[in-house]
Amino acid sequence: MTPLRKHIRAVVLVIAICLSISTRANATEDAILDASQAGDLARVEALIGANANVNARAVGSSTALILAAQNGHVEVVRALIAANADVNARASNGVTALIVAAGFGHAEVVRALLSAKAEVNAKAENGGTALLAAVMQGQIAVVRALCDARADVNSKAAYGTTALMTASAQGHLDMLQALLAAMAEVNAKHDDGAMALMLASQNGHVYVAQALLAATAEVNAKRDDGATALILASLNGHADVVRALLAAKAEMNAEADNGATALMLASQHGDADVVQALLEAKAEVNAKLDSGTTALMLASQNGHSDVVQALLAAKADVGVLANDGGTALSIATGRGDSEIMRLLKENRTIPGPPRASRGEPR
Repeated sequence: MTPLRKHIRAVVLVIAICLSISTRANATEDAILDASQAGDLARVEALIGANANVNARAVGSSTALILAAQNGHVEVVRALIAANADVNARASNGVTALIVAAGFGHAEVVRALLSAKAEVNAKAENGGTALLAAVMQGQIAVVRALCDARADVNSKAAYGTTALMTASAQGHLDMLQALLAAMAEVNAKHDDGAMALMLASQNGHVYVAQALLAATAEVNAKRDDGATALILASLNGHADVVRALLAAKAEMNAEADNGATALMLASQHGDADVVQALLEAKAEVNAKLDSGTTALMLASQNGHSDVVQALLAAKADVGVLANDGGTALSIATGRGDSEIMRLLKENRTIPGPPRASRGEPR
């Protein structure tokens, strides 16, 4: 069986700013860039008093304000703002002082920039905003400040990633709750159809998954390849998430595009706890892939005797034929797996002699 392809990787917002200061003809511009980066407030104030250009740019187009914001120098930021520094100036990759301050978790700087009317929803070249940067870097205080400033919680970066998706994928429950309170769209879709619940389930974040379910996440929604949250949780061996999804009425026999079910994937990977949870929920034990392969065949193929035993106890059919004519027993025999061979042989249904018709001699 072709395994389901691994899904969404968290988008990494590039907030790298070139910190080197090039030599220029105007020494005061170099000086204010250096002093802002270093957090030397007295020197910055002196240079401002000498009419230094507060919007001078370093290599990478960073301004003094961007450099001070990145390094968390809030007093320098305030001094530059008071001297009319452009709070929405962009570096060469499109980031602003607010985006870099948010990504580095400098909450005081973020608040100072917001008070100076920094554009809260400004986007870098990759579509990232200050809010996305803060969520990606796990900066809860900044996330709350940006939500209070009415940042667009549903803005999308590269590949359709939202802040809620990122918080869900990373398991940040406090951020998730802040975003939901700010009216984040719980069922927003990534470019490939993934939703926040799928990402939380895939990564085993059970409390995040439960919070999303309570916020009316669609439990049976499908990704473009047909995978559901239950399939993804089962594929990755997260039994607690599987149980939470089943309790929320997840469709236990939902199929991905290749016919794979949650039970098949858990059986293939030998996740006995997941298999047991699915069997207790009455998952279809004899369902087939497009190739005719069953969960029992997959467990036998991969040497998972405990899963084979659980499937047999749930009345898995030993005699089912795959499209190529193979059975679970032929697969185990080919592998030389004596334990699984024994289990399968003990559970074979051996046809008895044909029953005599009425009136025929017995």
